[in-house]
Parts: sequence; C-alpha cells; structure tokens
Amino acid sequence: MLLRHLAAIVGGLALATSLAVPPVRAAATTTVFGVITSTQGSPPDTLAEHVRLYEAHRARYGGGPIGIRVFSPDAVPLPTDNDRAGRLLTWAADRHPDEMITISHRDRGEARLRTLLDWVQARKLRVTVMYRHEAQGDWFVRGLEGSRPDVYRAVYRSYRAVIDAHPARDRVTLEKNLLWWYQRYHATAQSDWRHFVERDDPADLLSWDAYSFPGMPAGQGHYATPDDFFRYARDAWKEFRLPWAVGEIGTIVQDGTGTGTERDWDRHGTRFTAWVRQVADAVRDPASIGPSYAGMPAARYLNWWGAVDAKDRDLSLEQVPAAVTYYRSLVRNTPA
Repeated sequence: MLLRHLAAIVGGLALATSLAVPPVRAAATTTVFGVITSTQGSPPDTLAEHVRLYEAHRARYGGGPIGIRVFSPDAVPLPTDNDRAGRLLTWAADRHPDEMITISHRDRGEARLRTLLDWVQARKLRVTVMYRHEAQGDWFVRGLEGSRPDVYRAVYRSYRAVIDAHPARDRVTLEKNLLWWYQRYHATAQSDWRHFVERDDPADLLSWDAYSFPGMPAGQGHYATPDDFFRYARDAWKEFRLPWAVGEIGTIVQDGTGTGTERDWDRHGTRFTAWVRQVADAVRDPASIGPSYAGMPAARYLNWWGAVDAKDRDLSLEQVPAAVTYYRSLVRNTPA
C-alpha cells in the first residue's frame, strides 16, 4: 500500500482552506509507465479482443508489465462473476500475476470489496481500487448520485477502513481519479476538485485523466503543455501533500488524417513525439515545468491510452512509430 498522507479539506459543498501546511511524506522517486488496453469504439467489446489487444501492447512495449485495468459499469468485480469483468480478473491472475490490476467500478460495495481482497491475498496479487472513475464530471455533468462529493468521500472513508482491516492491505492502493478537461473548462466554485478530497484523505493518491485532443481547441497550434495538464496535481500536492499520477493520457495527432483530426500542423508526427518526451520528462521531474513546481515529487505512474475512444478516434502512441519507440524505452526501464 502506498504511504498515507495528509490532504486538504472539504466539508459538504463548501470550500475551506488549511491554515497549516501538512507535513511532507515520502514521495515517489520513479514514475511507472504503462499502457491502457480498451475495447471502446468499433472493436468487439469481448474478453477475447481485450486479451488480444493487451498481449499486442505488452509485446510492443518490451514484453514486461504494462498494467491491466478491469472496468465494471456497476459492482466491484469478482473472479467468480460470470461476466466480462469477472473473467478478465481470472485471466489476469492466471496469465499475468506480475501485473498491477486496477479495479474500476461505479457501485459502492464493502462486502464485495472484502471478498475481492480475500482473493488478492490468496493469489498474492497487487491491485488498485478506484471508485467512480472521473467522478467530478459524473456528478456535475450527469448528476449521478454516487458521485456526489459527500457520498464519494464517504465511500472512500469506508473503503479505507475495509482495506486497513484486511490482511491484503499492503497489496492494495486506494485511488481517486478526476478529469483534467472538466476542471480546466467547466469547473465552478461548486464543482472544483477540492470538493472530492478531505483532510487526512483516505485515498493513497489522486490521479488525473488528461487528453489534449479532442478537448482543447485545435486552433491553438500545439499539444497541451505540462503546466496545462499538471497544474491541478501541483495544487493538490502543495496544499494537501496529496501524491499524484496520470490515470490516462493521449491525443489525436494533428496530421490532417484519421477520424476526428481537426488540423494538419503536425503532418509527420514529429511534434507529437517531442511532446511525448516533454510529458515524460515533466512527470519524472515536475520542477522542470517551472518554478511553481519546485519540490513536487515525481508522479507515481503514467498510463498512455492504447486504443481508440468511443467515437473511433485514435488516441494512442501507435499513430507515430517514433513515439512508440521512445515510450518503449520508458516502459522497459520501469522497475517491477
């Protein structure tokens, strides 16, 4: 389990400000680089397709661990479930027990979490538990009750208690996840990211999903800068000493071709490859972004989106072979 940390406060929907700077806890010194496998869009949404794509990614990026994410649209998934998520869990444990498995789900379930942890302990696996992925947009855009800030915080407190009481606790990371795009373009005083954290936050880290295109205005003529993406992670660290990670990242290359491409100012993908390098440097050494990032630790991890999205827009590194070659070196040099 990642080290616990102090975090800032949010009570109900009212923002507050910590008067004292929380003490600094041990921080990440090495960023783990991974790749997310997904079957959104036109690929068949089947276990067989997911496995095929994952194995292709693992081979492409050096043959070692790249991370496995199991997304359940409802309950905490269990290996005994006769559905896609349950079968994916079983496959992951049987074929790739070296992987960190991220368990993303939407329905609160302490009893199922205990059962999952029993299995984790018995199989000697490592898992990350994430409730309500991209919760911020869920509540304020779609009004989903389970993502309401007070409910969200209560679930994490309860999950923390379950994990801490279980023998598998040292194999488990409890992660919160928010959406950079929503915070950048839509957040108000009532929907700011601070509503989703609290003093002595029960989560081990806060990750952000960050996509340049689609999302940003393509007419700006460049991909998102590290400061565009990571300023909120910086603020969470500065104010609350909340460790950080990049849950998802990607973009459509603006080369004038392909589904969803808006411009052609990067016809050969050279700017994209340079951008991948820039982002990797920034997460490993945030101080390189600028003076306001001084003292901020490296991101715990960064996961590149390795697929098309729901509208068949390619956001992966595979759009530019040189970017794949560079990122492969990062994955290969990531400690197990």
